[in-house]
Amino acid sequence: MLTIYTDLNNTKWLEYLVEEFKRIQDANFDIRISSSPSNNSICINYCKQPISGKGSNIFNCNQIQPTFELTKMSDGSFIIPETKSNNEEFECKTDIFWNAFVFLSRLEEFNEEQKGNLIKSYSTKHPRIDKNSFQIPIVNMLFSQLENFIKQYHPELEFKSGKPKTIELSHDLDYIQKTMQLRLKQTAFNTYNTVKSIAKPKRFIKTATNTIKFLFKTPSYWCFDYWEELEKKHNKRSVFYVYSYSGNKNITSWLIDPSYQISNDNKLIARLKRLIGEGFEIGLHGSYASAFSKSLLEKEKMILEEALGTEVKRTRQHWLNFKEDTTPYLHNELFELDSTLAWNDIMGFRAGCSSMYRPYDHKNDQPFKYMEIPQVIMDSQLYDYGHLEPEEMTKSAINLLENLDQYKNVHVSISWHQRVCSTDYIWHKSYEKLITI
Repeated sequence: MLTIYTDLNNTKWLEYLVEEFKRIQDANFDIRISSSPSNNSICINYCKQPISGKGSNIFNCNQIQPTFELTKMSDGSFIIPETKSNNEEFECKTDIFWNAFVFLSRLEEFNEEQKGNLIKSYSTKHPRIDKNSFQIPIVNMLFSQLENFIKQYHPELEFKSGKPKTIELSHDLDYIQKTMQLRLKQTAFNTYNTVKSIAKPKRFIKTATNTIKFLFKTPSYWCFDYWEELEKKHNKRSVFYVYSYSGNKNITSWLIDPSYQISNDNKLIARLKRLIGEGFEIGLHGSYASAFSKSLLEKEKMILEEALGTEVKRTRQHWLNFKEDTTPYLHNELFELDSTLAWNDIMGFRAGCSSMYRPYDHKNDQPFKYMEIPQVIMDSQLYDYGHLEPEEMTKSAINLLENLDQYKNVHVSISWHQRVCSTDYIWHKSYEKLITI
């Protein structure tokens, strides 16, 4: 057993973090947290000042609150400023525990929304200045550093090797046919991207041409065959996140939410049941407003379950809509798995984690029960928001996934919308490369 002696007044956040560390790093030993000094040599002293004698010492920064800036370390990781000590008596001068907690619990986002500033799953709304910090799994890096520290100073403690990397394939089912709403939304977005590319003539002409074509073309969006055949070819199965119309529509939901109705679409029901029979999974793609309404999300879940005759245990909110003081509490009550905590506009790790984890309930100082599967790549990040050509963005996506081999128990999700292999998009070529990783 490893004892962590600390002078913290509140150890609840540390208990949560240690539990996540133990599971993600496959620690083959128990860890207990104590407020009394230990006589056991298998002890980490996590205090503001180092303790001579028994055990090893990790600096306790006294929970310095995150600012908008981070300090980049020589190994490429990031830490909160002033969470590193100059005292040579600390075997570990960086407060690994607090840094890992801040990132994993998304404390920066919680603090920002407490001020009334909603993040809305856009990295541009996040207060952190260096957005490059989202491109690496900071928490996994810190956990690896902590594992190495324990192995160095307490070699009698053992770690297992962890499970192979899991890249979960997924598809948000927004449209099964081209609607007026989609023409309006996508054309507006395409026009914006066309104007942005005016300084690059070739890209401008290409984007303008595609914008005009999209407005007038009407290809089929019934693309299930493509995904099913491709994934079976690679002996893989994906998750389809399906919208469930509940009868509540206003002008906002008419424009933003999908338009199909699962409860009376027998063709769609039959196809989804067939997919389930072939080993694919179904999750709820909750409507935009359901992120803030228990009754609405509960109703949508019930409608989907009744239509398919199966229990729905996982969810991903439409548009990745998420509000700190509401959405996770709904997911905690209704689902076992979620994959909403991602960015709409950039690839990367919103919570700095490339493993399944339990989100943290800051209001009640405890973890939620449900597990989060980090979505780290989505098609629109490459094609709608990408600052480089799609080929270069695809290379970046491949690198992001391949670099995860160095971490333990990796479990992430990538998402390609069901319709994007149609001639309106042709976004599936990059997916064909990612599925081989």
